[in-house]
Amino acid sequence: MRNIQTEKNAKSQPDEIYDQVVVIDRQSRLNYNRGLTNIVFMGMGEPLMNYKNTLLAIQKITSPDGLGMSPKRITVFNLWVTKIIREMASQNPKFKLAVSLHSAIEETRNRLMPFTKKFPLPELLEALKYWYDQTKSKITFEVVVWQGINDKQEDIDALITYCKQVPSKVNLIEYNAIGDNQFVQAKPASISAYISALEDQNIPVTVRQSRGNDIDAACGQLANKQH
Repeated sequence: MRNIQTEKNAKSQPDEIYDQVVVIDRQSRLNYNRGLTNIVFMGMGEPLMNYKNTLLAIQKITSPDGLGMSPKRITVFNLWVTKIIREMASQNPKFKLAVSLHSAIEETRNRLMPFTKKFPLPELLEALKYWYDQTKSKITFEVVVWQGINDKQEDIDALITYCKQVPSKVNLIEYNAIGDNQFVQAKPASISAYISALEDQNIPVTVRQSRGNDIDAACGQLANKQH
């Protein structure tokens, strides 16, 4: 689910988020003869910057009076909001947490996502340890591997070191190109190197296949174009 903001920068309300889920669930039942099995709250729009409304929407989705979905089938993405990770963990939520990491090397991560400078990797790690202590739920680290940016052995080694400090697993994500920017999907050999190294260290890893790329609707592509 996208945490959509209006032109006036008003955050999505709980009922608006819930209604999105209901509509998609109905379409799934109509077209595929089954309802939704999993829900992911993610950008564009950081879900935890709309923290209270996101949690209220999840409460309604998981309520018997709502869709009655198990919270274990819901994942909330987070980019960097360590304070809210701690606050959320204190409420012992039953849903899962995924973090857009992309690099466990501070300089590289800051270059990819400049806003993370406010929340350095050690601070993020402490918040994630607190999350696990409170919830006993593994963290999923999301990593897009780009050619010439985070596809070297030192990047793999740093990720392994970071993952070993908190119970976690890794999702390697295909890069979906946006216009003519400088980012290029890493070569298959680089992805294979990540997988082999993580598996050798008994760190669970999956490769998430991209969908919707052919219509510019894949992960990271749903943004307005400037004309």
